[in-house]
Amino acid sequence: MKLEELRQQIDAIDTRIIRLLNERCDYVHEIGLIKKRDGLEIYAPEREEMLLRGLVAKSAGGRLPEVSIRAIYREIMSAALALEEELKIAY
Repeated sequence: MKLEELRQQIDAIDTRIIRLLNERCDYVHEIGLIKKRDGLEIYAPEREEMLLRGLVAKSAGGRLPEVSIRAIYREIMSAALALEEELKIAY
């Protein structure tokens, strides 16, 4: 495959990733509404760790090392958490 073809494939994957991340955020928003309605804590560290372990297991044999998977998903979850919580400003 040529360089430009490979780049086009990466661009197509990136487009799908963005679409899926936005879809994930829609679900996170719904979960946040349910948690607020039911008086539950927004941040659940045990759920986060369970999710990270599952993702690492699903990636077994892939090119991404565990440390990279955890870093990527911590960023994704951090962005999602910001959708669940109201903005707090301190000064």
